[in-house]
Amino acid sequence: MTEESLLGRLYEDGETIVEEGMQSRTMYVIQGGKVKVVKNDNGNETVLALLGEGDIFGEMSLFDASPRSATIKAVGEARVLAIEHEGLMKRIKMDPTLALRMIKQMCQRIRDLNARLIVTKKAMHQASEGLLQLQRTEGVPRKDLEPKILAMVAQLQENLHTLTEQYVPRDESLP
Repeated sequence: MTEESLLGRLYEDGETIVEEGMQSRTMYVIQGGKVKVVKNDNGNETVLALLGEGDIFGEMSLFDASPRSATIKAVGEARVLAIEHEGLMKRIKMDPTLALRMIKQMCQRIRDLNARLIVTKKAMHQASEGLLQLQRTEGVPRKDLEPKILAMVAQLQENLHTLTEQYVPRDESLP
């Protein structure tokens, strides 16, 4: 067994570890440093999560053999161990608690996503209600609506800020 297979591979800051859409049946364990999980949308990169030492990624494709759902990039130097499907199955046979730890981490991610979804739906509902209120104000002079519109925009900005602070990981590499 090579040293890299035991100690993982060292990735430099910004280096791509996994590319969205690629086929692979490999899971990864972060041995040191941090990585960010990003989605690319027409050239705009959205950070979905920041992961650190002991965290895993790539487990979905390991089990369902679907293409990668996101890109993973190193944040600073990161040491990452790759575990192939067959090797993981052997390790799970030797230590079934490994599978339980993976399931626990996957469950926590689902819980986090559910919480984000609920808060996002509430913010969208508030925005929709505000727009409906504005629509119902036909015949009201514009100057009378301006304070109401400004208050609604301020409330939406506050809600968006709260959502961002709670659920969008900070990416220290961005200005």
